Amino acid sequence: MLADFSEPLLYFSSKTRKIGISRCLHTSTVMEGVQLSVHPHNVMVDERVSVRVSGLASNQKVTIHSWIKGKKGEIFASCGCYQAENDGTVDLESTPASSGTYTGTNGMGFIWSMRPNPGQKSPRLRLLQMDVTKPQLVNISVHSGHLSLTDLCQSSSNQPLVTEVLTRWYKSPNVNREPVMSGRLRGTLLIPNGAGPYPGIIDIYGAGGGIMEHRAALLASQGYAVLALPFFGYQDLQKNLNDLDLNYFKEAVTFLDTHTHVQSGGIGIMATSKGAELGQFLAIHSPLVKAIASINGMPYLSFSPVHDGHITYPHAIELDLSLYEQTEEGIVAKPGHCFDTSKFFKLWESDVKVLSISGTDDMNVHPDLQQLQVKCFPPNKRDNIELVVYQGAGHLIEPPYSPLCRASFNRLLQTCMVWGGKPADHAYAQEDSWRRILDFFHKHLCDKQIKRKEIKSLL
Repeated sequence: MLADFSEPLLYFSSKTRKIGISRCLHTSTVMEGVQLSVHPHNVMVDERVSVRVSGLASNQKVTIHSWIKGKKGEIFASCGCYQAENDGTVDLESTPASSGTYTGTNGMGFIWSMRPNPGQKSPRLRLLQMDVTKPQLVNISVHSGHLSLTDLCQSSSNQPLVTEVLTRWYKSPNVNREPVMSGRLRGTLLIPNGAGPYPGIIDIYGAGGGIMEHRAALLASQGYAVLALPFFGYQDLQKNLNDLDLNYFKEAVTFLDTHTHVQSGGIGIMATSKGAELGQFLAIHSPLVKAIASINGMPYLSFSPVHDGHITYPHAIELDLSLYEQTEEGIVAKPGHCFDTSKFFKLWESDVKVLSISGTDDMNVHPDLQQLQVKCFPPNKRDNIELVVYQGAGHLIEPPYSPLCRASFNRLLQTCMVWGGKPADHAYAQEDSWRRILDFFHKHLCDKQIKRKEIKSLL
């Protein structure tokens, strides 16, 4: 069923994510009288912060410049041009930005609007936190006058009036990170301290291969035991997507469901793109999968078959680049999909609950596929699937405030893929969908005796 956007959107936050995180107000001064306060200054990635400048002249024009250094030294940056209020303050929650990488009143625009710095070798980069044991540091500075990112990069004379550093974490200090090497199973288990048992979730990303732990760490910080599951291109796993084995994924389900500190009787799946496709397929073949949050996932097997012992499940489409659109940004894969609903997964034949998240500006997976999938559900099973469609959102819908990656290099195709997304619309989708995902998993995975310790709005 379609989501009702009029209802209040809430998320829960477990005690495990709060302990050990300093929450005090941070202020910094470079130029006498001017102060920059960031509160809290040490936070989880999905938490909002308040940024305020004081001590300016009345109506003074300033630029707030923020930047993060990526895993290979690349810089992602944002800027917002402001005019101080009559009392000499700029509050990002109430003072509008007139220009920059974001405009209007938006308290978190200084993070979600970040883009690769001008002049870098490649403008098509994706900001990822590969080591979740380390914080993401956001450098914030205030400069006199209205400046663009190019101005800030090219001129060494734009010395800041004041600077500050915001520390953001994907993994709470009360979450343990354990590498998994069990039989042929590979991955990382992120699990809160204590005996539990905690509801279990398997987190699967797409056709880029390797392992990503950032979303799994953030889910674990909400009180879940999360297995970040790679399925190719990692350690001694197969090198490509050919001939995937369904039993590998079944083993992951059994591993998590039978873990000493994991709540038994069923798990959830959090998945994106190719991972969401495989997660849906797994849900049909494993009754232990109780709930799946699918982000822009294909409702059929794509590109290669999946084997289950002597049984081979055929794929619905071939990897045919001639069907794709070549653009200046890269390859748009949206045209090369299957709309034959007879090849769609028959998810309604299981009891799995599905939260399907779709972006209308997805340039990789055609957004009509999710609408068609819902229509395939018989009326008596329609309540098992909820579709939320976000106008202007692209393919890579990540946790809140993540900078938009509109296009980046894809290892499967060895070329640049266009993922799509309009920055402000995509940012809204990431914040809103995260609340829905947390509420969805709490409703369908948490033991009925577990009560929410804390409920608060992200707004």
